[in-house]
Amino acid sequence: MYRIFFSDKLNLAVAIHSGPFIGAEAIVAGKEILADARYTDMHILLWDLRRVTSMTLADTDRAFVLQSKKHLKPFLKARHVLLFQTGNPINEIHNQRSERLRRFSPLPFQMKTCSLTQAADWLGVDEQGLNSFLEKSLDTQK
Repeated sequence: MYRIFFSDKLNLAVAIHSGPFIGAEAIVAGKEILADARYTDMHILLWDLRRVTSMTLADTDRAFVLQSKKHLKPFLKARHVLLFQTGNPINEIHNQRSERLRRFSPLPFQMKTCSLTQAADWLGVDEQGLNSFLEKSLDTQK
């Protein structure tokens, strides 16, 4: 499951994933962001995976890469962060997924981290503003 949020102040699009990460969920979320009228080429992206409870290696083959390139081409040059929770078992699975995909599609503007400080720095936004926005977004999910 995921929810999409936008911050005009931070020029940020966020996909907050929670629960089981199902198949090509990232592609579905990315397509939703791109279809949203609020999204522009100036947006930076944050994929918050800290609340993901399970993930598999399903959908990490070449077809997934081709689908990503076809539907998410604008994201290839967009600065974005994948934010993980320290110690979450899905982190290793996600690393394996990333390695399988990276062979076909390098992402030089992507950072993976467990640190909100590093995420904010990479995205070029105020850490306190980012944290506040994420907390407000999470409150609306309840």
